Amino acid sequence: MAANILGMAFIPYYDHLMNLLKTNPELHKTARGIFKQVAWGAAGTIAGGVVGGPFGAMVGGVAGSFIGYRMSDDYQSLIEVLQDLTDEEKAELVKRVQELVGGTTIEALTRFIGTQAQRSSLLHLLRSAASELSKGA
Repeated sequence: MAANILGMAFIPYYDHLMNLLKTNPELHKTARGIFKQVAWGAAGTIAGGVVGGPFGAMVGGVAGSFIGYRMSDDYQSLIEVLQDLTDEEKAELVKRVQELVGGTTIEALTRFIGTQAQRSSLLHLLRSAASELSKGA
């Protein structure tokens, strides 16, 4: 029983990490959002309309929307993938985050996301870890 309790010690850290991802507006700003998708769609529509009239605007809008979709990061999807990890995968994720942060406390994690560069490195680590872990690598 004690080994099981010690084995689940990563859960509060993981829960805090997920809470930060869901509620921290700075992390949302760091991840590319829907605004860039809309901007690509609008730019494609305008360019297509100038070049090819109404039909060109339609084609440009579709192409711009597709480019915007491909270039954007799906922040909500990242959260969903991380929530669906097994306990072993969550423990591995916590280990990787703690190594990046340079500490094992929740306070260290909260301090770590204080700068743009550190938020970006955390999101990069989470994306790559989610991709690896969800594939079973």
